Amino acid sequence: MVEYSDKELFERVQQRDSRAFDHLVREISPALYNFIIRMVSNAEDAQDIVQDTFVRVWEKSHQFKGQSSPKTWMFKIALNLSYSHLKRRNRWSYTVVEDIKSLISGSDPEKDSENIFYSELLEQSLQVLTPKQKAVVIGRIYEDLPFAQVSEAVGCSVNAAKVHFHEGKKRIEKYMKEQVGDNG
Repeated sequence: MVEYSDKELFERVQQRDSRAFDHLVREISPALYNFIIRMVSNAEDAQDIVQDTFVRVWEKSHQFKGQSSPKTWMFKIALNLSYSHLKRRNRWSYTVVEDIKSLISGSDPEKDSENIFYSELLEQSLQVLTPKQKAVVIGRIYEDLPFAQVSEAVGCSVNAAKVHFHEGKKRIEKYMKEQVGDNG
C-alpha cells in the first residue's frame, strides 16, 4: 500500500476505502489501546472499547469536520466510550503498576521493593483524581500528547487542560506525602 499522511489516509476512509481503514486500524490501535487500558484497567474491556471506537470511526467518518487531526478525533471517541464504560461500572481507575514494574530490574532486591512500594502508592494516588484530570494526565504523560490535542480529546480549552494537569499533579503529590509522611 502506498504511504499516505494521516489526513490523506483518513480522507480515503471517508470515501469508504476498506484497505485504508485496515491500515488506519493497524497504525492507531496500539496507541489507542494503551490509552484506553489506563482509563479502564481491564484488558478485555479496553479491547472492546478499541473495537467500538473503530466501529464508530467507520460509521461516523463522514461527520469528521477536520477541526482537529483525525487521530485526536479518534482519541476523543475512545475517551467518550471509556467515560461511558466507567460510568456504567462506576469506577475511575487505571493501573500504572504494570508499567512501572516492567521498568524495575531484578538486580537489587532492596531497591526493587522500594520501587514496588512507590508504584503501588502512585496507583492508589491516581484514585483521587477527577475523570478529566486522569484523562489529561494519561494524555500528557503516557501518550506524550501536546496540551492542544489533549484539550480537544477531553473537550476543554488548552488552558483548562493545563489546569486539570497541574491540579491532578498537586493532588497526587499531596496524597503521596500524606501516605509516606514528611520523611518519605
